Amino acid sequence: MMDFSKIGPEFRREIVRGGEAYLDGMVKLATAADARASSLAGMYTAAATALTAGVVVALFNLAGTNLAARLPLILGGMTAAACFLAGAFLCISAIQPADVSLPGCEPENWKEDIDAGKGLDECLGERAGHIQNDINENGEVLTKNARLFKWGSRFGIAAPFAGVVIWLFSLCFAK
Repeated sequence: MMDFSKIGPEFRREIVRGGEAYLDGMVKLATAADARASSLAGMYTAAATALTAGVVVALFNLAGTNLAARLPLILGGMTAAACFLAGAFLCISAIQPADVSLPGCEPENWKEDIDAGKGLDECLGERAGHIQNDINENGEVLTKNARLFKWGSRFGIAAPFAGVVIWLFSLCFAK
């Protein structure tokens, strides 16, 4: 806990105000990150669905070439679809509900201080400590979700390339 005894009331209020503004910014950042991950998850799911439908058509279409000739394309499509699904899963994991601290506090949180007859200036040091704890906890949630989103986006970006590589690799062994 910070020692607020050496600073004046205006400085104490500014520390608390700045901490709450920072916490508010973190909440806005988390909301924007959730929207981004949600959009990407939707796009990846749509791409995986389309690829899966194409693979099913290629697999069960009896007209034209035999299954062995279609196998490289099927494997490439399945690989790309799997990468898109993995990316979507990671992005969806990033937007799962998590405990996030909001700026401000409920009035009843001051009850103990009010009952003890403490002055606002006395309480601001404790309030700043609570805000810092909230910031630290939110930072952990944001970092975890950013990591999930980063890996989800990487899987999605890699999906078409992985599909092409598997398709080409399969072509080499199909002959």
